[in-house]
Amino acid sequence: MKWKTPEKREYYCKYEQVDIKNGAGWFECYKLLHDVYCICEPQHLQEVNAFLIIGSERALLLDTGMGICNIKAVVDELYQGELTVVNCHFHFDHTGNNWRFDKVLAADDPFVSKTAEHGLSGAPLANQADEDMFLFGYPEGFIPEEYQTKPYNVDFVEDGHVFHLGGRDIEFIRTPGHTADHAMLYDKTNDILFSGDMVYGGAIYIQFDSEYFGSSNIDQYIASLEMVRERYPDMTEVYASHNDIIVPPERIDIIHDALVAVRDGQVPGEPLHDEKYGYYGDPKTLMEYKFDGFSIVARH
Repeated sequence: MKWKTPEKREYYCKYEQVDIKNGAGWFECYKLLHDVYCICEPQHLQEVNAFLIIGSERALLLDTGMGICNIKAVVDELYQGELTVVNCHFHFDHTGNNWRFDKVLAADDPFVSKTAEHGLSGAPLANQADEDMFLFGYPEGFIPEEYQTKPYNVDFVEDGHVFHLGGRDIEFIRTPGHTADHAMLYDKTNDILFSGDMVYGGAIYIQFDSEYFGSSNIDQYIASLEMVRERYPDMTEVYASHNDIIVPPERIDIIHDALVAVRDGQVPGEPLHDEKYGYYGDPKTLMEYKFDGFSIVARH
């Protein structure tokens, strides 16, 4: 896996960048079609994408990033109306700024409740704060030894719930696999899938099995991708929460088939020793299964 390069990722050049005053040298913002802003954190290995989806009456923010810098200041700069905040799942890189908002909506799951009540700090996040994880070094004011996610207020939302933003309807879809609580959003008005951590261009993680990061399930992952494809046949684009912002719907089928091949032992894997791509509680050596343009990281 290649991480540090001297140049900016080429895929960002495809999108219309928006100048923001509150990016703190950390966030970048891109304006997409249909009144969607992507707020990116391209300087960390996670390369997180959060999405501000705007309707005529209110807006929805999908995820709040790593919490290294203040995403709320960016959101407030882009939009001043009523806002609903939703998480695709409870992992730190999607919930780090949750505490800055009055309330966040998520799937009902014990790991969500635990993270909302206690946050996450210490050893589970230590490698994420390592300087080697940052493309251009630490942002101003960041103290790696103190990196944590703070407690936040959460309410639960059911599968199939529709957020009415005014002129656009966004459906909440439970899609377990990466984690048990994972969810995607579907813009029923514009046929856009917001795929969270399950469909994107990069390493696909199914190795989780810990008290801090929950458990992955490859069978559930495969079933969720099949369900999404069947339920939303008119899907035109997939907005991804990591790496390149927009990927084609066919990426769902590609990842699905790769997961089936890994599950059924149809492809060989290689030991992955680089600790940057593991998390606290993972075995020291994971397995990486390489495909065209992406890989799958799993346990032995």
